Amino acid sequence: MRGRLLGGILASSLVLSGCGSASTGPPSTPTCDPKTHGDVLTLIAQSVPSATLIPCIAEFPAGWTFGGERFESGHSEFWLDSDRAGLRAVTVTLDRTCDTTGAIRIPVEPDEAGTVRSERPRVLPPEFSGDRFYTFPGGCVTYRFAFRPGSSFTQALEATEALTFFSRAKGVKMLRDMGQKLCGAGVDCPG
Repeated sequence: MRGRLLGGILASSLVLSGCGSASTGPPSTPTCDPKTHGDVLTLIAQSVPSATLIPCIAEFPAGWTFGGERFESGHSEFWLDSDRAGLRAVTVTLDRTCDTTGAIRIPVEPDEAGTVRSERPRVLPPEFSGDRFYTFPGGCVTYRFAFRPGSSFTQALEATEALTFFSRAKGVKMLRDMGQKLCGAGVDCPG
């Protein structure tokens, strides 16, 4: 199964890597625009085939930049750097499940519909760090905040405004229109 998954990731990545990239970040930036960054959204989606939602960056607030990403079978992550909150201030992970023990359930925002949100602060000011979890059918997205001392909680608000989700169903349709296939979460994988 792992070879098939990685082969599908590689094939999708190679096909989509020819897309132009005129957005707010390097070609590997997981923005919510599949026309310019569909390859990285595909990699994230294929890392956890059961996930019905894929984390992505809607826009970059002032002072925030893309830091990097890592993909493997069953897990993907990317992180954002901030000129005020520090390097790797927010790490976003996608997994099949996550441990929300000790987290408090919080009402979701309108753009988070279909998820269950919970939060677990680890350290409060003067140094903020904590975890926010979004669970949904087939997956869990975690925002891990790790701000440098003296950072304000408002940076957490900025980061969460920048982050959102891309529907796998929408991705499946868009790739199908481009002659490609994204499998997982209700769509059988070839082979």
